[in-house]
Amino acid sequence: MRLAGGVVISMLAICFASSVRAESPTLLDTSGIAVSATPQEVPTASRTALATPLAEQSATPSATPSASSENALDIEVVGLRNDSGEVGCSLFNDPVAYPRDDSKVISHVWAPIHDGKAVCEFVGLQPGPYAAVVFHDENGDHEFNMNAFGMPKEGYGFSNDAAALFGPPTFDSASFNYTGKKLYLVINIRY
Repeated sequence: MRLAGGVVISMLAICFASSVRAESPTLLDTSGIAVSATPQEVPTASRTALATPLAEQSATPSATPSASSENALDIEVVGLRNDSGEVGCSLFNDPVAYPRDDSKVISHVWAPIHDGKAVCEFVGLQPGPYAAVVFHDENGDHEFNMNAFGMPKEGYGFSNDAAALFGPPTFDSASFNYTGKKLYLVINIRY
């Protein structure tokens, strides 16, 4: 289950139920206000306004997306238990392949972690439906580590905060529509 370049882990050999709980799809934006988990297009000016207060509050660099990517898909991963390692984010557009077929990953990026958050930025995507899978690679080995029982040892998450109850979520439950315009999503990590 090694990640190399644009290849995602077959991390969702998650065939367990008891340790993963379904959570409410309510998210917090960067100001701490509850928002819907439904993906929303955010104008560049609004995104910059949201990111500015965070950057001013933190003495260390913030994990904010670059302002130069006009039509990027930005996925902010929140709830990381520490700043160790990196966050790996993979995008799929194939319902049959999601989230297990590494050869069908459309794009994969690694993002640094700052203050318990990371932002994965995808550029050059074609409009259409996508689903994302993310994981916190705490030990930096670029593998999704599991214990002897197949339970995750590292945090993971899915777009729409889709729940993994008796296995990974379906593409339909995790998918969102990317129109080709700036899109900002938030994924809550689960441990």
